[in-house]
Amino acid sequence: MRGIEAFVAVMASGSMTAAAKRLDLGQPAITRLIRDLEAALGFTVFERNGPRISPTQKGVLFHEDALRLLTSYTQVAQRAATLRGERAKSLTIGATPTMAAGILPELLKDIEDALPELVTVTTMDAEHLALALQSGEVEYGFSALPLSHAGLDCLAVARSELKAVVREDYAEMHVSLTQLRDTRLLTLGNSYRIRHRIDAALAQASVVPQAELVSNSSLNAMLAAGAGLGIALVDPVSANGIKMAGVKAIPLDVSIEYEWGLFRRTQSETPQLDASLRAGFKKISEQLDGKVID
Repeated sequence: MRGIEAFVAVMASGSMTAAAKRLDLGQPAITRLIRDLEAALGFTVFERNGPRISPTQKGVLFHEDALRLLTSYTQVAQRAATLRGERAKSLTIGATPTMAAGILPELLKDIEDALPELVTVTTMDAEHLALALQSGEVEYGFSALPLSHAGLDCLAVARSELKAVVREDYAEMHVSLTQLRDTRLLTLGNSYRIRHRIDAALAQASVVPQAELVSNSSLNAMLAAGAGLGIALVDPVSANGIKMAGVKAIPLDVSIEYEWGLFRRTQSETPQLDASLRAGFKKISEQLDGKVID
C-alpha cells in the first residue's frame, strides 16, 4: 500500500521531490517505493528523463484504480477504528451541486461537534453519486430523488415543492404559471428531472412561456432572476438554502413536488455518525420548508 500511496503522491505533486516532502520521506525512499510498485505491476508508471518524470499511458490508466484502492484502504482503516470504539478521523461526502450549496454548509455546521477532523465534500451528478456510494468512493450522499437504490440505504427523505425566485421588489405574494406567458422562464435544461415536472405543469395549465433561459444550474437561474431576466422555477433547497442578495423565493400557484434524501452504502453503518447526519438533515430540511418523511 505504501507503493500505491507514493505513486498517487507523485501524480498529484508532479515530482519525486515534492511527493517525498508530502509524505515526509526521503527522495530515495520514494524512488524505491515506485520501483517496487512497477516490479509488482509488471509495467512502468513513469518515464524518466533525468530529473524530470512524466506518467506513462499505463500509469495514467492505473492512476484511477490507485486512487480508488487508496480511498478504500483509508475507509477500511476508518471502519476498523469505528468498530474499536474510536472516533473516525475522516469523512467523505458526495453531493449533487444543489445539495452541496443549499443544504450541506448549514447541516455540517449544525453537527460540527460530531464531525471528524477531516471532512471531504465532492460534488457530482446523481448517477455518479450512486456509483460512488456503491463503490465506497464516498461514505454518505445527498441528492434529489429518485436515486438508484441498488446497494444503498436511504437514511432520510424530505419533501417540498418547487419555488419561484423573483427580484426582491416583486410585488405579488405568489407566482401564477400564467404569468410566464408574458415573461421569460428561467430554469434547468431538458436533461434534468425537475424540468420534466415543470413541463408537465405548464402543459396542464396550457401555458407556453414567452421565452426561456435554460441552464445546468439552479444558481444560474436565480442569478438571472436577480438581473431581471424573468422568473426562475427552481428546487426549494436552492431557493431557500442559497443566500443571494436581490432575490426572494415565493410559492407557485400549483404544487410541483420535489424530494431529496440522505444516502449511504448498505451494511456500512456507523451508528453515531448516522444519527448525527440524520438529525442534521431533518433540522436543516425543515428550515428549507421541507417535510421529513418517516
